[in-house]
Amino acid sequence: MTGPIYTKLRSAMKTEDWKRALSAVEEGIVLMPDSIEFRVTHALLLLHKLHDVEAGLLVMRQLVRDAIDKESELWMTKAISQLFDPTQDHDHIPRAERLAMGRDLSEKILALNPPEDEGYKFLSYGAVAQYCYESGDKERAIELVELALKSLDTPEHVPDGVKLRCMPSLLQALANYKKGCELRERQVRQ
Repeated sequence: MTGPIYTKLRSAMKTEDWKRALSAVEEGIVLMPDSIEFRVTHALLLLHKLHDVEAGLLVMRQLVRDAIDKESELWMTKAISQLFDPTQDHDHIPRAERLAMGRDLSEKILALNPPEDEGYKFLSYGAVAQYCYESGDKERAIELVELALKSLDTPEHVPDGVKLRCMPSLLQALANYKKGCELRERQVRQ
C-alpha cells in the first residue's frame, strides 16, 4: 500500500518539490502513523525545507512526546537529530524550545542507555553530544563522543560498514568540540 507513496516521495525529494514531498509524507502518516521514517521526514520537510516553523514545531513536539512515550532510543535519536543535526540550519527555530526538547530527549536517551553500561553508544550518543555542545556543556559533549567511538570497538562485533558509516562523523565532531574548547580556554585566559 505504501509503495506508490514512497515512489512519489522519492521523486519529489529528488526534484526538491517540497510541497509534493510533504503531501506524500502526510499520506504515508495516515496509512502508517507509527512509521518513524515518515514522521521524521515530516519534521524535516516542515522545519528544514519549507521553513514552516509553526507547523514544524507542532510536528516536532508530537514526535518528541511520542518518542519519549515509546521509550524508543531509535525514535528519540531520530527526533534529537532533527533538532541538532550540524548539517542543517537551525537558526530559524526558537533556540529555547529546541534546547528544551533536546534536554528532554537527551535525559531519556541517557537513562535508557547509561554511560556506565556496556552497549552501543554510537547509535545515539553523537546526537546527544551535539545537544550538549550547543547547550554549552562542551566537556560532556567530548565525553559522549569518546564513549560513542569506544562502543564501536566493543567485544561484540560491529560490522565494518557500520564503523565506516559512523566513525567519520564522530571523529569530526570530536575534533570540532575539542577545537571549540581550546578556543574558549584561550578567550578565558585573555
